Parts: sequence; structure tokens; C-alpha cells
Amino acid sequence: MTKEPRGAVARHTYWQSLPHGERQGVWCIQINQPGWPSGGLNDVEETEEHQPTVLARRTPEGKQQRCGACLGCDWEGPDHRRLNDAIEDANDHAFPDWRNMPSVLPPPPYGDRQRWLENVAKAYPPGWFQRGGPIITMREESNGLHWAMRAPGGGYDIASPHQRPKKEVASTAVQDSLLDQLR
Repeated sequence: MTKEPRGAVARHTYWQSLPHGERQGVWCIQINQPGWPSGGLNDVEETEEHQPTVLARRTPEGKQQRCGACLGCDWEGPDHRRLNDAIEDANDHAFPDWRNMPSVLPPPPYGDRQRWLENVAKAYPPGWFQRGGPIITMREESNGLHWAMRAPGGGYDIASPHQRPKKEVASTAVQDSLLDQLR
């Protein structure tokens, strides 16, 4: 058995080189995570900057394993069963200060998305989203799941531990309060 390489790009390239029947138990970039090639058949490109992603594999027992990884270097985090844990590890590596960023309400379903983007950008460090940094959003519908490539710059949308208020009146007040703080 050939020893697997380290790093998200190298592991995914190795996984792609194997015949379909030999991929069981081999790490690859998890589908729908940053770096996953369109259709899964194209080359993965390494980035020059640290960019978080998630590797996945299925054990011989059929259990799913995941680990945070980086598209810019060969860093890999510990194994996890939960996707959120792997995503958080990867963001800890690429954006060590992300846990100190403010939680914000998600963009309004109908309304001025550009104004929302401008206000959120003021709450985060300059260039944060351009570098692919995550956003932390208060959502009631997410069940606490983190979403890949949903932040303004293509980074992760991380579910805040604080849920969005369920009452419309309270939600409007929180939104107005947030906007006032950002001005």
C-alpha cells in the first residue's frame, strides 16, 4: 500500500489518481467544501495563502471521518466525526482570530444587500473577507450548521452560538441596534 501524501491538495490529487474501487478509506476534499473541483474531476489548485477546507474519508467500518485542512500548506487537523468541528479547526489554522469576530444577523431576504455588506464589512477587520475569512451569523434555521463558501468573500458562514431572535419585533430591534453600532 502506498503511503498517502499530506495536505489537502496532495491528498485530493492522490485520491483522484486511484481507480474508483480503491478510494475507500483515502482522504480527499469533502464535496462542496472549498477546493473541491467542479464535478470532482478537475485539478485542485493550491493557494498561496492559508485557506480552510475539510478532508473526508469513510473508514472500512463505514464511519465518516473528517479533518480540517488548508489549501495553502500541508496542515491537517485531528480527525472528527462532526463536520462543524473540522471546519472550526481549519478556520483556527487559517484565521486564528475568527472566534473574536462579532456575530451578525444574516442578510435580509428582501432588502438592501449592499447596505448589509457595507455594514458587516465595518464590523470585521479591513481585508478580512477579501482574504476568505469567515463570517459568524445568528441564524434560527441553520440547526447550528456551518456553511462553506457563504461568507461575503467566499469563506465559511459559521453559525453563531447565539440564535437569532424568533420574534419579528425583536429581530428588527436587534438589526437596528447592530446597524447603529456599525455606523
